[in-house]
Amino acid sequence: MANDSVLVAGAGPVGVMAALALAKQGLSVTVVEAEPAANMSPRAVVYLHPLLPDLDRLGILGDMKDRGHLDREGFNMHITAFGEVLSAPFEVIDDDTPTPYNLHLGQGEFTTLVAEHLDRLGVEVRWGTRVTGLQQDADGVTVTVETAHGAEQLRAAWLVGADGGRSAVRELIGASLDGFTWDERFVATNLRADLRSRGFRSSNLYVDPTHACVIADIDGKGLWRCTFQESDSLPEAGIVERIEAFYRGLWGADFEFELVDYQPYRMHQRLASKLRDGRVVLIGDAAHLTNPTGGLGLTTGLYDVLALEEVLPAVAKGEVDDVYLDLWAAERSRVFSEISSPIASGLKRIVYGDVDPEELRAATEFQRTHTATREGQREMLLSLDSVRSPSILAMQP
Repeated sequence: MANDSVLVAGAGPVGVMAALALAKQGLSVTVVEAEPAANMSPRAVVYLHPLLPDLDRLGILGDMKDRGHLDREGFNMHITAFGEVLSAPFEVIDDDTPTPYNLHLGQGEFTTLVAEHLDRLGVEVRWGTRVTGLQQDADGVTVTVETAHGAEQLRAAWLVGADGGRSAVRELIGASLDGFTWDERFVATNLRADLRSRGFRSSNLYVDPTHACVIADIDGKGLWRCTFQESDSLPEAGIVERIEAFYRGLWGADFEFELVDYQPYRMHQRLASKLRDGRVVLIGDAAHLTNPTGGLGLTTGLYDVLALEEVLPAVAKGEVDDVYLDLWAAERSRVFSEISSPIASGLKRIVYGDVDPEELRAATEFQRTHTATREGQREMLLSLDSVRSPSILAMQP
């Protein structure tokens, strides 16, 4: 059996991105996804500027720009306790990058877009195909899947588990998901409203004792994302009424809006006990889970792909020893533990923590200091690439 065949489990944004990157490296890729179609519920929406040149290299940035919203307004933290907005516009990095902007595009739309590119490459995406078992040997992985027509077995040299927070692949390789779950849940909502007139820009962290939220312009045409938190003990029944009450409390009793969609979900800070088991690797939410404040959940998963794109093809083609997959796993675990999870947790506590003014001022001193000068703004925006791994192949095994 050829050593260059890859089965990707999961057709979320990280899974399809992995399939695209590996296929463009010359590997033979098939994707299986348990759901019948792309998940269009409100989830990740922001693609950070340092990632965009990689998406351009993979041939999808142009389509993303056509379908999404280009954000030139940068970082904006509204702190109501102090009556201030701390900002860092992207114009300060115009000379540093070919992509001085973020892109806003719902992850369902991103998945659909990348699936179109996969189809043009001849990569099959098998919807409604759920992984239920796997066995490994020296030459590859045999994966049992359940379809509408019954069970069947698929064979590949490598298996990439990108099947989300409830990953079957993670469970099948005996990996635990270590960490903790927050007592609150997030409620991601899509609404149509005029939030520009309320002082909101393309991306906003709204720090407020009673109406804390993250707000993003999805399409530049009046569709917005507003994500707030509530106790995880509240029943989902009545959530629409609570959403509307949140809006009215934040924007006033006469606020006009259309609630388009919403999705409540639990929040975690968790890392899989192993990201590699023989010929199986885990990426994205299958490998690690973080609360999404700051956009580091999807971002970290996509950077998992960029690191894997360097290593797995080299191993599959016999150019390097498979010990480099262990280095990849250790490095991506390190990035999550030391960078992604702490930053996301810190931002969650700032935005949603309802801390006293003295503590809040201390906690936001980094943002206040850096947004005070053009050079500080530039440094802050360029630091968004911190979850990128250095070259794994340049490391010493």
